[in-house]
Amino acid sequence: MKKKLNIEIHTKELDSLGIQVKEIVANNVDFSGHLTKAHRDDHYVFYIQEKGLIELMIDFKNHQIKDQALFFIAPGQVHYYTRQMDSKGYFIFLNPSYLQNAYRRIFDTHQNVSQVVPIQNTVLFNTVELIFHQVSEAVSDIQKNIIRSLVDSLMGMTVLEFSKNENPKNGIDRKTELTFQFRQLVQKHFLELKRPKDYAALLHISVPYLNEMVKEQTGCASSYWIQHEILLEAKRLLFYTQLNTKEIAFSLQYEDHTYFSRFFKKNEGITPLEFRKNYCDLSNQNS
Repeated sequence: MKKKLNIEIHTKELDSLGIQVKEIVANNVDFSGHLTKAHRDDHYVFYIQEKGLIELMIDFKNHQIKDQALFFIAPGQVHYYTRQMDSKGYFIFLNPSYLQNAYRRIFDTHQNVSQVVPIQNTVLFNTVELIFHQVSEAVSDIQKNIIRSLVDSLMGMTVLEFSKNENPKNGIDRKTELTFQFRQLVQKHFLELKRPKDYAALLHISVPYLNEMVKEQTGCASSYWIQHEILLEAKRLLFYTQLNTKEIAFSLQYEDHTYFSRFFKKNEGITPLEFRKNYCDLSNQNS
């Protein structure tokens, strides 16, 4: 058997418009083929469901989308589908450039925390249906503008659904903006930059201010979010590839693989190999 060295990533699937909408109805999509294989996307995936059931795994968390609900998958998240029963709705595959920064902040906040939300919003369903029909037709410049306006409205309504249980804030203050920038930088640079002082330098602030700000905004220290990204990527490589611990350490840009193993055990309570064995055993039991 060929050794699996990486996790499949779907890139350049979207055309120049940067959006694809797929209607799910009457089991017209086969959820037993490539959709059951773990992969990443370089774009956002949203699913707005009117009825039925879909179950999927996103970064080691099982999610169930039942009846009227929606979920999102952020670029880079490893995911695959495990079950579908008479689901009806729309998939929206979206280039990140469509999202306003204010919207991306909300999705970043909910990523790996709560990526599914129940909905009761007929306007939201009507809007995605309008987008579907616009995208399906020959796209003129006017239609492109219409699509962008409709997508912006749809994303606004989606963000509102995720924000319903949050305390509203008047505008975005400096700490909120800087914390957002920090999270974005960590997601982009965690392989080569592993210390809070690296990010403080990029943001032109002191390390104490970075730690105070991030702890106030998220409840966790800046070092936690750096380690979170490293450990999540390590788990992805352990579970979805056959790379050994040394190869994974080098992929994560650790020169000393024994240091990586100690780092992993300190934070997870088990060694990388124990994590791989535990999750593989659990996967075999559920298959």
